[in-house]
Amino acid sequence: MMGIRHTRTLLTATLLLLFLHAASGRCAPVGNIGDPALWNDRLFKTPGSRTLFISAEYDSQDNSLDDQQRRVRWDDPRSSTEEVRHYEQVRASESTFTCMGTRIGAVLTDAWTLYALTGVCDTELTFIHTDTTVNFGFETSSDFESDSDLYYGIGTTVLLHKGTFRGTVPLTLGMDITYRRFDFEDDSLSENGTFYSATLDEIQLAIVLAADFGRVHPYAGARISSITGNEHYINKTIQSYWYPQGYIDYEDDITWTKNVGFVVGASVQLPGAISLTVESRLGDEEALGVSATVAF
Repeated sequence: MMGIRHTRTLLTATLLLLFLHAASGRCAPVGNIGDPALWNDRLFKTPGSRTLFISAEYDSQDNSLDDQQRRVRWDDPRSSTEEVRHYEQVRASESTFTCMGTRIGAVLTDAWTLYALTGVCDTELTFIHTDTTVNFGFETSSDFESDSDLYYGIGTTVLLHKGTFRGTVPLTLGMDITYRRFDFEDDSLSENGTFYSATLDEIQLAIVLAADFGRVHPYAGARISSITGNEHYINKTIQSYWYPQGYIDYEDDITWTKNVGFVVGASVQLPGAISLTVESRLGDEEALGVSATVAF
């Protein structure tokens, strides 16, 4: 087990990076930091070799990106040169992601794992756009769908403390840090005159407490995440000569930081160094996922 001093240093540095670093999409599954497949037996015991693991994951999540305003300063050439008008564009979105993926990693020490993850998501998104920069104010809503959108990322799990509850129930406190990148695009210009694409970066920190009741390992914790990226929205059904292109062509950065949520789940240890995990996430999103992990 790593020393208390090193643990506190790592935790402090991680928290500072999370709050100060603004570059980070939808929240990733946390997983059980006390997963019995990682810390107990494995399929093949080769002296001196590291424990490797692979997980198959399925996850469905609903979330919203809140209103984000973009102020626009515009000088009306037909008015006095001293007149300056301020307008705004507001974006909001609601989305459902159904993802299937794989997590592959290694147990580096008795308190530290490192992993990579990748997979695909089926996406349903409703984009809401409000604009008062043109000669008429309006709000429009467009629905988009896309299949097999690729995501990928890396992550690490660190065990911070091990103890017992009333001397009988083993407890493990740890944290998980995950980064993911996600690309999404639905080009429906030829069908209904709309287009949407986004590239999202996510970083998530979770602090989790796990218990050991033999073959059942429940866990719960808190999450904080940050999302940034870029999105592009075109709607040719809303036309105005006030737009340079003659229709809506909106592109801007996304910044959605310090999102707080909670996680609760449980892992069941099966024979052969295999575990099954069910996880639910609440707060900044509503999600339910299942995964199976095997160590070798």
